Amino acid sequence: MIRLLIAEDEELARHELESTVPWEDWDFVLVGAAEDGVRAMELINERHAEIVLTDIRMPGMDGMALMRAAAGIVPQPLFVILSGHADFAYAREALRLGAFDYLVKPIDDGELEATMRRAAQEIRARSHAASLELVARDDKAVSIVRDLIQDRAIGSGDAYIEAALSDISARYMMDLSADAVAERLKISGDHLTRLFKRATGLTFNEYLTRFRMRRAMELLRDPSVRIGEVADLCGYRDARYFSTLFRQTVGLTPSEFRHGKQSSMR
Repeated sequence: MIRLLIAEDEELARHELESTVPWEDWDFVLVGAAEDGVRAMELINERHAEIVLTDIRMPGMDGMALMRAAAGIVPQPLFVILSGHADFAYAREALRLGAFDYLVKPIDDGELEATMRRAAQEIRARSHAASLELVARDDKAVSIVRDLIQDRAIGSGDAYIEAALSDISARYMMDLSADAVAERLKISGDHLTRLFKRATGLTFNEYLTRFRMRRAMELLRDPSVRIGEVADLCGYRDARYFSTLFRQTVGLTPSEFRHGKQSSMR
């Protein structure tokens, strides 16, 4: 269902929009109703409203200011404007700012339903397009990182390297170091480091970091896993440090990657 927020300063009008419109039948879930733009902005951020049905004239922050304030939100909510006859110039300006449509008060029920259903279709279309784009970018990102950590040791016949790679794959989420892996292999850390560099072209830490970043990208595809949890599941107890390493490797912050922003992969 589409998350809908109502912003209307007139109490009676707000109550009617909340209680008399069959939002669920139109595939909406009402996530809040605000009496002014300031409260509406808070609710947009808190409840991730996808569509905002807002009066254009409200005390304090009006509908126009609300649209401007929400312009930087990703994904940006879609606005349907409620306008009085005398507010047509405002409505025209709202359309110029990117409003989806406007409705003139008193609102006709049929026109409201038709407009809101079209708005819902637009949100679904955006969501579908964004999902396809994100999948494409994710696949490209994973492919690039795989290239960075391509396992050149497989053909080397070096049992130590193969064992080290297996250990990384099994224990990457733990506090792992070349010395710790070398100790389990009964060789020195320096010797493992030299073997690893010769076989993979990367230091142990570079390989481990890129392996963890590949796993992080896979986890970030699931929006139910918080970024702090992704960090922990990939062996980083400090989420800020994890974010720094992720950006250095992938070219995006974890949040940017999750929301499908354009990558400058390196």
